[in-house]
Amino acid sequence: MRKLTYLILFALLVLPIGFATRASVRSATQPADLLRILPDGNGVVLLDLQKITGSALWSTVSAQQKLKGVIDKAQSEIGDLGIKLNDVRAIALVFPSANFNNPIAAVDGAFDQKDLLDRLRSSSKIKLTSEKYKNLDVYKVKPLPPSDSKSSSGSTGNPATVRSETSFVFRDASTIVIGAPEVVRASIDVMNGARPSMSQNSQLMDGLAQNAPAAIKFALAVTPAMTNSLHSGDLPIDFATLKLIYGSIDVSSGIELNATLRSDTDEHAKALADRLNGLLEMARGFLGASGSAKSASIVDALKAVSITSSNIDVKIIGSFPADLLSSLFNPSERKSQ
Repeated sequence: MRKLTYLILFALLVLPIGFATRASVRSATQPADLLRILPDGNGVVLLDLQKITGSALWSTVSAQQKLKGVIDKAQSEIGDLGIKLNDVRAIALVFPSANFNNPIAAVDGAFDQKDLLDRLRSSSKIKLTSEKYKNLDVYKVKPLPPSDSKSSSGSTGNPATVRSETSFVFRDASTIVIGAPEVVRASIDVMNGARPSMSQNSQLMDGLAQNAPAAIKFALAVTPAMTNSLHSGDLPIDFATLKLIYGSIDVSSGIELNATLRSDTDEHAKALADRLNGLLEMARGFLGASGSAKSASIVDALKAVSITSSNIDVKIIGSFPADLLSSLFNPSERKSQ
């Protein structure tokens, strides 16, 4: 799943930072439309990639030396799948299981199927095979070890790392579904009406619908297994009362975060908001006492976050304008002001 992970990472790299976006051409297919061909699951993320990469935000990210290496590697990994960044318009990502293993992505873009397959077949980094599943061609991309790879013992033979296969299927001329072989087959079952799609999950779809269109939207059904994994004595917050998390991140003017944590009762929601506000205030005080320019920029960012409770919901709002984000990247400039 490494290629899928990098495809997702490439889009998510822009979430923590940004500047005002320029107008961009909207895709005919909206990210939410892709959910009709993906299997039901516990979590979903929608990304309007054109809105992100068509913004000054993307230029800012690309210019950061600390992130440039990660971005370059992500572009290389995406290229191994035969996909060019400029081809992609939108991504819908679904986590079919509660433990978030084997995510599946539907990618909408301006793809040339023959060109993409030719690029994959000509690559020395991967092996491309295919099989039929319910009359559709399911392609498998398996990364090949470098020709000079050695085992951990130093001799040639089995590579030191085991690389997994990534499968994909063309839904139509402009849509590709990518994931582990079993979840790609599940998406074909969805297309054939043999199993429910994510678009039929009323809880998560309602969560997505609560926010206006944005560069990123997300919804997550909270399970006991998830809250148990979050429990920690170092983080005195009881997440067991949470039932749903949803929200959006937009980049129309800096970054606008809007998240909702839905609890089971009004009392639990208020207690959670109070606890989160206490931790937020503690972080502001601790960082403010350090006196460094970097810490001061982080404090300003934390001051831009508000946490309130309303009935069973805890609302987390963050508004980070361009100048604030710039100071986070370049704290020395803030110090000189």
